[in-house]
Amino acid sequence: MKHLTKQTYLFKPLTLVIIILFAFFQVSEVSLFYKVMIISGLAFSMLGDIMLMLPTDKFLHGLASFLLAHILYISAFVSDSTFPVNYLYLIPLLIIGALILRTLLPRVGGKTVPVVLYSLILVMLLWQSIGRVELSYGHSSFVALIGSIFFISSDVALVLNRFIKKHKDSQLLILSTYYIAQLLIAYSI
Repeated sequence: MKHLTKQTYLFKPLTLVIIILFAFFQVSEVSLFYKVMIISGLAFSMLGDIMLMLPTDKFLHGLASFLLAHILYISAFVSDSTFPVNYLYLIPLLIIGALILRTLLPRVGGKTVPVVLYSLILVMLLWQSIGRVELSYGHSSFVALIGSIFFISSDVALVLNRFIKKHKDSQLLILSTYYIAQLLIAYSI
């Protein structure tokens, strides 16, 4: 059973509430659809955080919430440009993802299909944010790309810590990259 402090139960969701409010009150340089998709993605991320904090193992529920958040982020990214299909970016991302999965999959037990699906969505998130910068380089696309990179860094650190080797100081890396990611994605509005 996880041992989390009362402060964790309060401040982890509260941090996302603050980021959601930041996104909501931000003057948009993008469409209303983009803004709604990003705020909805932030809300599903908060739900994922809550699932991962529960004392019982709700890993798959948390994973599903974050999967939906990423799909909403991707929907936002492609809403103000076309769906970038530059395979020059996709192929290396798939190779890197496959290498990470090769290390990870023998350790995830019965969670292979959800972990592979989630990994593919992460690859698509980064692929589309790179393509968006290529198509419409601007503030929104640039910070969304950097946010996507931080999000993937956080997720890789999380799964390596959970399934490969636990490190006592990993939470600092996981949470700092995660909150930077969410803030940058919110700032892309």
